Amino acid sequence: MGFSPIYVKHVLAKSYKHWAAAFLNEFKQQNRAHLVMLARQGIIDSETATALKKSMSELDSTLEIPEEFPAGVEDLFFYYEKQLGNLLGEKAGSLHTARSRNDMDTTVFRLYVRKLMISLIEQMLKLAGALIEKIKGSEDQLLVLYTHGQPAQASTLAHYLSSFMLEFLEGLEGLNASLRVVNQCPLGAAAITTTGFDIDRQLVSDLLGFEKPVPNSYQAIVTSHWLTYPSMWFKSILNDITRLMADMGHKASCEVGMLSFPDELVQVSSIMPQKRNPVIIEHIRIQSGMAAGDFQSLIDLFHNVPYQDVNEVADAPVTNFTRGCETLSGLLELLQEMLLKVSVDEQRVDEIALSTGATTTELADELVRREGISFRTAHGVTSAFVKSGYSLEALRRRFLELVGRALKMDDQELETVLSPRHFVQTRSVPGGPSISGMESVVDLMEENLKLITHSLEGLTKKVVESEECLSKEFNSLG
Repeated sequence: MGFSPIYVKHVLAKSYKHWAAAFLNEFKQQNRAHLVMLARQGIIDSETATALKKSMSELDSTLEIPEEFPAGVEDLFFYYEKQLGNLLGEKAGSLHTARSRNDMDTTVFRLYVRKLMISLIEQMLKLAGALIEKIKGSEDQLLVLYTHGQPAQASTLAHYLSSFMLEFLEGLEGLNASLRVVNQCPLGAAAITTTGFDIDRQLVSDLLGFEKPVPNSYQAIVTSHWLTYPSMWFKSILNDITRLMADMGHKASCEVGMLSFPDELVQVSSIMPQKRNPVIIEHIRIQSGMAAGDFQSLIDLFHNVPYQDVNEVADAPVTNFTRGCETLSGLLELLQEMLLKVSVDEQRVDEIALSTGATTTELADELVRREGISFRTAHGVTSAFVKSGYSLEALRRRFLELVGRALKMDDQELETVLSPRHFVQTRSVPGGPSISGMESVVDLMEENLKLITHSLEGLTKKVVESEECLSKEFNSLG
């Protein structure tokens, strides 16, 4: 009796096609590593190992995967095993000694997720390196920063973008940590309790480029962390991207107009000749939301799921992870294009800063330093200046009322203190927007980027070396 057509349509066929499209290479890798281990441990004899090696090699190069789900099997694993049996006969069944589809499947999934993560982290590191260079070249480009949707203080484009970049690098550090969770080998756990055969889990782990075997065999099968941890960090990064896009969209609006984009990143209206729409911001935000939705679905998936071998850790959820990664990769390209080509209208920055009082904090600070009064008194004087519409006469009058003597600073000195560039230059505390204040920020970004890059390079080197070793060991079987 065959499977229900409805079950085949919505479960088995989808799983089969996904395995054929996405996991075939990883499936072959773990087959080969498992065979090498069985032979090395003497669990199968050399004659069987050689026969399996030859048949697997032939099958791996000639296997034709039917486009539609084949009748008479449950999934791609059984289809492969059946085709191997057609070549080798009864000995084909020896390949599955001391393993289960449980540990085999989750090993394949981890290999696949590791590959996706390495690719995306490499892309993110390139983006980070390019943006750090943009930041270093933008340290004197003035910008007004907002709080609560209102103009607040003068700063620079470098100060603004480096805040995002530090959070982006924190996200990368989190991804790097989650990659270490992914990069543990479940193979050898069998169904959930390992096996009575004298297997070598470390050997298989090394041959597949993993950092180590998953310590507990039950954990190897039931854990969701290899899927949820990367999803959480990807979603966190995407949330930061959407927040940045929302803010940059505001700063690029006609009413604010501090940020602008070249024509190649701007679309026009079919009816309104005056329109210049920086919709690249919207597309980045939309795609970020779509990818975040895929990753969030995986986080939510495991609420109240039994701590067992369940299909929530099977291939269907990995399809959402794959889709999220593909969307993320595309939007990262858009993000890099936009961030590297955005520019600042400094004349507009000056207008906003001076018309909204975005530099008056420095005036209050300077009154404290030069006139020897308390900050609260200086704040009161400066507030009167703001309320008057930035009248220097009102400033002097209020100073006389509160302090009891005339203000010593002349108009030219006051105008210098109120200039946006002066405001930025005086903020030389580490982490501030001045060139000297930004030194520690740039150093930290570059150091973090270097550490993450070094860690990833070590992993990718190990993966390449393990692939070469696996190929050599497999070919040596006869």
